[in-house]
Amino acid sequence: MNDRADAPARNDWPTVAAVGLLAMCVVTFDHEALGHGSACLLLHGHIRLLTSSLFRCDVKSGWIDPAGPAANLLMGALALALSRLVPRGRTTLRLFLILVTAFSFLWETGYVMHAMHRREGDLYFFARFLLGDVTLAERWAAGVLGFALYLSAAWLVSDRLSALWPDARVARAVARTAWFGATLGAAVAALAYKVHDWGNLRDAVLEIGAASCPLLFIPLRSAKRAEQRAPLLVARSPAVIGLAVVVYLLFVASLGRGLPV
Repeated sequence: MNDRADAPARNDWPTVAAVGLLAMCVVTFDHEALGHGSACLLLHGHIRLLTSSLFRCDVKSGWIDPAGPAANLLMGALALALSRLVPRGRTTLRLFLILVTAFSFLWETGYVMHAMHRREGDLYFFARFLLGDVTLAERWAAGVLGFALYLSAAWLVSDRLSALWPDARVARAVARTAWFGATLGAAVAALAYKVHDWGNLRDAVLEIGAASCPLLFIPLRSAKRAEQRAPLLVARSPAVIGLAVVVYLLFVASLGRGLPV
C-alpha cells in the first residue's frame, strides 16, 4: 500500500473504491464474527447463524449482544491510533485505517439512536439486560448521547480526511467513492444470503451505507492549517484491487451466503 511522491495528478478511483470495500469487509467481520461469534464461543455456545448482518447463538446471554458493538469500537480506536503512526506517504493504508474508523464508529454510535427508537437491536437488548425495563427517559438519554457521539465521530473522520486532502472537494470525492464501494459491496453480499430475507439486506445497508452517510457530505469546508503541505494521492494499485476482490469473494461465500452453509 505504498504511494509515490510522483503519483498521477488524480486519485485512482477504482483503488479508492477497493479500499472502501476492504474496510467494509473488515468492520462487518469484526462485528458479527469476532464480536458476537467470540462471545458465543466463550460462553460454550454454538453459532447457529452468522451472516453479514444476522447472528444467532444457541446460548442465551445478555453479554453476547454488546460484544459486536464493543469489537467495532475497539477496532475503530485501534485503526485511528495506527492511522496517526503510518508514514504520511502511505496514503492508501492511511485511508483504509480512516475508513475502518469511520465505518466502526458511525455504525455503532448511529445504532444507539436506532436501537432506542425502535426498541430492538444489540444495544437496546443489552440495556434491557442490565436495567430490566428501559424507561422512555432512559431511551431518550441514550439516544441523545448516541447523537452527540455520532456527530463527534463524523467530525473526527472529517478531520482525518482533511489531513490527507486539505481541499474539501477532493476529500469529499474520495469519501464518496469509498462509501459507494462499501455500500454496494454490503448490499450485494447480503443478496447472496441462502435464505430470501429482505431484513438481512435492509440491515446490511443500514449498518454500512445509512450509518456512514456523513461520508457523502464531509469535510464541509477546506482545511485551514498553519502548515499547508501538498495533498497526497491514492495511486493505482492492482495489488490493492486484487486483494479487495479476493477478500470480498471470500466474504460473500461465507458471511454473505451465511454460516453454517
